Amino acid sequence: MIIYIHYDFTNSKESSYKEVLKQIDLNKKIIIYTHCLSFFCFDCKAHDVVIIDKEGKYIRRNELLENKGNYTTKQIRKQHNILKMFLANSFNWQ
Repeated sequence: MIIYIHYDFTNSKESSYKEVLKQIDLNKKIIIYTHCLSFFCFDCKAHDVVIIDKEGKYIRRNELLENKGNYTTKQIRKQHNILKMFLANSFNWQ
C-alpha cells in the first residue's frame, strides 16, 4: 500500500483520515490519496508514504529512511519525527 498525500492541491480522489485507517487495517495492495499529513511518519503501516505538491515535486518516506535523494544533509533514522521536520521545512523537495 502506498499513501499519496496531496499537499497543496486536490483531485477529488482523496480519502478522509478514517477511510485511510480502514484501508490500512485491511492491508490491501492499493494506492490511497489523502490530504492528511498524519500518515507521514515511520509508524504508519503503509509500504511507502509520499507527499506531492502541485508542481509534481515530492518527498518519499522510504527514501528519507534510506537517506536517498537530496532531501537533507542529515542522516534520517526511525526515531526522527519526520512530520515535524517536514512542517519545519527541513526537507528539500525532489
